[in-house]
Amino acid sequence: MKNTNAVSIRDGVAVIRVTGPLFRYANLFTRICGATSYELFAQDFNKALKDPTVQAILLDVDSSGGEVNGCSEVADMIYKARGTKPIIAYASGYCCSGAYWIASACDKIYATDTAVIGSIGVVSIFEKDDENKTIEIVSSQSPNKRPNVETEEGKAKIQEHVDALADVFINKVALNRDISPKEVIENFGGGDVFVGQKAVSIGLADGLSSFEELVSDLNPMEKSFMNEQKPTFSAEDIKMAERERMSQVFASELVKGKEETAQMLLAKTDMSASDILAVLGTIPTAQKSTDFEKAMASVPNPNISPSVEEQEETPDMVAARIASYTMEVK
Repeated sequence: MKNTNAVSIRDGVAVIRVTGPLFRYANLFTRICGATSYELFAQDFNKALKDPTVQAILLDVDSSGGEVNGCSEVADMIYKARGTKPIIAYASGYCCSGAYWIASACDKIYATDTAVIGSIGVVSIFEKDDENKTIEIVSSQSPNKRPNVETEEGKAKIQEHVDALADVFINKVALNRDISPKEVIENFGGGDVFVGQKAVSIGLADGLSSFEELVSDLNPMEKSFMNEQKPTFSAEDIKMAERERMSQVFASELVKGKEETAQMLLAKTDMSASDILAVLGTIPTAQKSTDFEKAMASVPNPNISPSVEEQEETPDMVAARIASYTMEVK
């Protein structure tokens, strides 16, 4: 996709990669190692969201997580964009920790059967300097600025910070997945990870799929075609509609002399009454076929008029006059 970092377009679907370690800002290292920058991801996502040619957004996720800083903002951005366009996360490999936080903000999460999903929690890592090469002096007014992880008090302070971050993570996942924080803690493994179908069965994901199936399903043209439903009618509805169609046809003057054709069109086609009448209007009225019908059609109607004399004709007189016309026709 033009002017983006990691977006490709497939049949109206914007595919955004979320791979490798997750960092807040982009640098040369993130590009070299295939990591994902929250900063660049947010730019790509918003461009895809605003592009009128993009009908859906698919996140291709394969990441074990990364920095806490920036992850919540990105997930909130995705969550708030729900309803604008379909937003789907696909776990193609790992979808853990911060990567799952982001995926949970999408409308749905789908995964391959070998995907590893979960690891909801926060870890803080400190490197111990055994050689004591660095000496730190912390202000006496701020004794908790540098807690000593080698002491129980220091560990407890760090634990408090990590737990607070984990609460944010758990509460956001609960919001995104429309469940309670308690359910996240009890059902989502307490930081454990799950593979494929197991992740689906406990609610971490919504189903198994493949990347190509999701792209096809999100294709607006194909989706419209697949979702198009033909109206259904009961047997009684069909009978009533057919009666109405026949009544409209045979009530028209256009049917006179063309009854057989009208019956054939009604029986052999699904044409509407108006279409049938339009066809009948182009067909000339059938000519008389028998000798008698031809003879009768060629003879004009007799001009029967009152006698010149103002006298009442007797029945015998009328019969004789009609007989004379008959003789002429013969």
